[in-house]
This record gives sequence, C-alpha cells and structure tokens, in this order.
Amino acid sequence: MKFRISHILLLALFFISATTYSQVDRRIGRSQYKRDRNAKNTDFVQQSVDYLTRELKLDDFQKAAVREILEDERDHITELRQSQGKDITLDERRDKAKAISDRIYNKVIPILSKDQAAIYTKMEESKKF
Repeated sequence: MKFRISHILLLALFFISATTYSQVDRRIGRSQYKRDRNAKNTDFVQQSVDYLTRELKLDDFQKAAVREILEDERDHITELRQSQGKDITLDERRDKAKAISDRIYNKVIPILSKDQAAIYTKMEESKKF
C-alpha cells in the first residue's frame, strides 16, 4: 500500500510541476528587442516629448512648448519617413533630416535652462545622420 501511495504522490508531483513549467515561455526570439516600426498607433511626437521630459527633466511649460515645436515639424518628419525607398537619395534624406533636426534644435534651445541646454546639445551632437 505504501508503494502505491508513494508512486501516486510522485506522479501527481510530476504532473503539477510539468504543467507549471510549461506555462512559462523561455524562448528568446530574434525580434524580441526590436520595436515594431509598422505599428500605426505610435505617435512619435508623444514619444519624443516623453523622452526629452525624462532626459532633460522638463517642466509643464517646457513640455507644452516642445510638443508644439514637434507638432509644427510633424509634416516634414512624416514626409521624410514616407520618402524612404523612393526617388530620393540617401544623401538627400540625410540633408533633410539634418535640416529638420537643426530647426527643432534652434527652437527648443531658448526654452531650456543652461543645464538642460548643455545636456540637449550633447544629445544632438551624438546623433548620426
């Protein structure tokens, strides 16, 4: 009788542990760390404002001003994104991206404090075009 009860307990323990383990997905996929560039619900203006708020510790006025600046450039950025793979060369795309970035930089710098401006300048200098 002891022999049967111990076997039943071991069998039950095996099934419980097997079902618990099978519920955890431990795979690492190739696309695990890549963001979905085709997602329609991502707003790059909001993402940019959130990023700059986090990095520069913007106050509410600065956040609103940065959002307005990025909204003004939204059409140019969207046009540049959509031109990828069309009749525009890589150098032309790079020049347009640099021009947009420079316009945004020149509008954002006046609303930042000296410390924030120094951090933002370093961020802009580290961009690769």
